[in-house]
Amino acid sequence: MNSGEAVRSDSAKVTNAKACIASHTVDQPVLHSTESRGVISGGLEVGKDEDDEEEYYEDIHNSMSIYAPSTYPGAQSSHQGEHTSENGHDGATIDSSRTLYADDFDYVIEHGRQYCGDYFMPIDQTEQTRQYVLHQVFLKVFDLELTTVALDQPGYILDIGTGIGEWAIGMAEKYPEAEVFGTDICPIQPTHQVPFNVEFHIENAEDDWIRPANSVDLVHIRNMEGCFSDWPFIYSQAFDCIKPGGWIEVIDWEDFCADKNFLSLYPKGSAAHILQAGTKEAAEMAGRPWGGGHMNPQLFLDAGFVDINETIYDMGIGSRENSRYGKLWLFSFVTGIEALCLRPLTKYLGWDEKYVRQLCDSMARETKVIAEDPNRQEAFIVKLRVITARKSHMAGQWTARTMNENADMSEYSGDESTIGGQSIRTTVMTMDDSTSASSSTPIPRRN
Repeated sequence: MNSGEAVRSDSAKVTNAKACIASHTVDQPVLHSTESRGVISGGLEVGKDEDDEEEYYEDIHNSMSIYAPSTYPGAQSSHQGEHTSENGHDGATIDSSRTLYADDFDYVIEHGRQYCGDYFMPIDQTEQTRQYVLHQVFLKVFDLELTTVALDQPGYILDIGTGIGEWAIGMAEKYPEAEVFGTDICPIQPTHQVPFNVEFHIENAEDDWIRPANSVDLVHIRNMEGCFSDWPFIYSQAFDCIKPGGWIEVIDWEDFCADKNFLSLYPKGSAAHILQAGTKEAAEMAGRPWGGGHMNPQLFLDAGFVDINETIYDMGIGSRENSRYGKLWLFSFVTGIEALCLRPLTKYLGWDEKYVRQLCDSMARETKVIAEDPNRQEAFIVKLRVITARKSHMAGQWTARTMNENADMSEYSGDESTIGGQSIRTTVMTMDDSTSASSSTPIPRRN
C-alpha cells in the first residue's frame, strides 16, 4: 500500500477508531454529562445507567448515527465541484484548485508513522484516534459547548487547522443555517454523512488567506502551538476576514513545555525533562518555536482586535479528577508524547529513533505513576488557555498601541472560580468601539 492509499484507508476508518477507545487500557473512559442522555458531536452517544449512576460510551455502530442520511445526505467532496456560497465566496476559485485525493499530497512514512509535508505531528490512524479523544476532553472542559464565544445566528464560521474535523462538524450541527469551513494541509476529514453545511478545504494558513474580507463570524484556532512560524501574520489574516463585531478564539496550552508547570513533578534528569529540552530546541531549529508566545494579548491588539478575554483552565491529569474524564485526558496525554517528540527529535537533532521511543515510553510510565500518586496528583495539572477577541464595529478607525502598565493583563489575577472540578482564572481587557487601545478595565468572567 502506498502512502496515498494509506491516508484514504485512515480516513475511512475514523469511525472504527472511535470504538477502539473502549478497549484501551484507560478502562473504558466515559465523558460526564449534565444531562441524563445526549449525543456528542462525532457520533458517540453519552448515556447514564440508572442503577449505578455511571455514564458510558456507546459505539456508534450500536446506535443511530447523528448524521443520518435522511438528515445529512452524503455529499460530494467539497474540494471538487464548483459553486458560489451565500457569503459570496466563489467555490470555483477555492474548491477547483484543491482535491481530497491523497496522491496529490506530500506524504511520507518515517519510523512507522505517517506525516504530511513538514508538519511535525503524524496524521495516521493512531493520531486521528488521539485527536478524537482530545475533542471529547475539550467538550467536557467547556460543559459540552464547542466555543466560549456567544454567537447570535452566525453565517460563516472558519476552523483553522481542523484536523479530523470534529469541531467543524459539531458547529455545523449546532448552527444549521451557517456555513462552516474547516481548513488543513491534510485531507483526513470525513467526506460522507456529514452535515450539508460543512466543507473542508486544503489550505496552508501560512499563505495568504483566500477568504472574503469582513465576512466571518468566528475564526477558531485550537491546539496549534508550534504549527506556525509567524503568528502575527495569522492574526492579521484572521482580522481581515472577520466581519465587524466578529470574533477570534484561540485555545492552546500555557507553555506546555515549561519547567515551572507540571514537569516539576517529574524527577530531575528524567525522560520528561530530556524530551522537553530536546523538543524545544528542535522546534527552534524548525522555525516554529514552542511556548505560550502566540497567546500574548499584545499580538491581538497589534492585529486590531478589541475586547480581549483570557481564561485559564487547570486540567487535572488522570486520577486527580476522580472521574473517567481524567482518564480520557490521560489517554490523550500519554499517546501524544511520541506524536509530539518523534519527528522533531530525529529530524532536527538527529537522535536515534529507538532512543526517542525509549524516552517516550519512560515518560508515559512516569506519567501514570504521578497520576495515581495521591501525594502528587492534586498538583498534576496542565494549564489550558483560551483567548477570545473581537473585531470592532469601528474597525480601521483606530490603531492598536502597546499596552501600558495599567493594561498589563498579567498584573490582574481576574475572577477565580471552578467548573467541573477545574480551577479557572479569567482576565479581561475591554476596549469598546469608542475607547482607545491603551485603556484597560477588568470585568468579571462571563457566565
